[in-house]
Amino acid sequence: MGVKLQKPGDPGHPGGNRRTYVRVNHQGHRKTRMFNSSKAAQAYAETVEYHLKHGEPERIFTAPEPPAAPPPGPTFAEASDRWLAVDGATFKGGTRDTYENILALYLSPVFGSRPITDITRPDVESWWATVRAKGLSRERLTNIRSVARGVFRRAVASGMIPTSPVDVIGGRLGREDHEVRQAEWLTEPDLTKVLAVAKEREPRFHPLLLTLASTGIRLGELLGLQVGDADLDRGKLSIRRAVRKFLVSSPKSGKPRTVDVPPVTVAVLRDWMDTIRAEAAVRGQEGLWLFPSLTGHLLDATYVRAALRRVLLAAGIRQIRLHDFRHTFVSLALQRGVPLLIVSRQIGHSSVAITDRVYGHLAPDATKQAADAWEAILTEHSRNPRATGATEPT
Repeated sequence: MGVKLQKPGDPGHPGGNRRTYVRVNHQGHRKTRMFNSSKAAQAYAETVEYHLKHGEPERIFTAPEPPAAPPPGPTFAEASDRWLAVDGATFKGGTRDTYENILALYLSPVFGSRPITDITRPDVESWWATVRAKGLSRERLTNIRSVARGVFRRAVASGMIPTSPVDVIGGRLGREDHEVRQAEWLTEPDLTKVLAVAKEREPRFHPLLLTLASTGIRLGELLGLQVGDADLDRGKLSIRRAVRKFLVSSPKSGKPRTVDVPPVTVAVLRDWMDTIRAEAAVRGQEGLWLFPSLTGHLLDATYVRAALRRVLLAAGIRQIRLHDFRHTFVSLALQRGVPLLIVSRQIGHSSVAITDRVYGHLAPDATKQAADAWEAILTEHSRNPRATGATEPT
């Protein structure tokens, strides 16, 4: 057993430095440690001697276990869950479904299990190039990029990462290179036929389909209507809430609005309200929802879609979505000359520009009406040059 200290100047000291060496030689095991302080070296030598004297050489010669690797940072999946929990609290039901679908299809398969700290800008650029190559619409690409930005910006705000690598894919997405899908709607004869078949074969759903077609409201807004929202004496419906997957929230725009109901629909709704009040009385309840289920609770949209399929099949009309009743309302109203601004307010668009982008092509005479008005103004002016009030020079 031997423990030897070598200070600067001692025999065997390598020289060239001021360090003190502690050399241990025990039963063929050797170990050397260097210290900048002679006091620290002396303390270590005494510790070695103590362990060797008490038969604990493993305390000296056994290599210490490497420090445990730090736990991996939060994964992209954890970051996306946090984004949905924090920022997603303000999402509408449909928006949340869309974003969750985007995460499942385009982001989680690539980044889901990776630590978010390991995702670099080149990683994001490569992923984005792959997504762009799928031929998706500009709107879809915009939503995908918005989801990616949201997740990483929430990660930055939460202290998970210092900066967002998604900023590298900013800027314009470019024009559409494929045909834009147009809204689909029923013609007046087709709509009349569908409503007649619904009245005959699906009397419980006829008032609902008639209300959708004649007011242009969304299905979720219709399912959220309560009896107190219907002012039939004034021909008005108050849109205060929307229902999606049995969750009640505010309308899509976030603002309540009032829509007008035509007299024919008002008459049907009067009879319908008498029916649901009688059904509620039999159950010992007071009617709450304007279009309830058979038990008086929120109506499942699945049953409405199934009823529409049956009606369209019986009427010999192509299968359309319930949302296409909204398109039908707008299309027929514009073709009948209702101003675009009025239609936009009725259907609850946040901007008339949205209505114009989707349906403006259905009102081709709008600019011609303006031209005709100016033709009348100019014609009258040419007949009466003094109409402007100008005085002749003396």
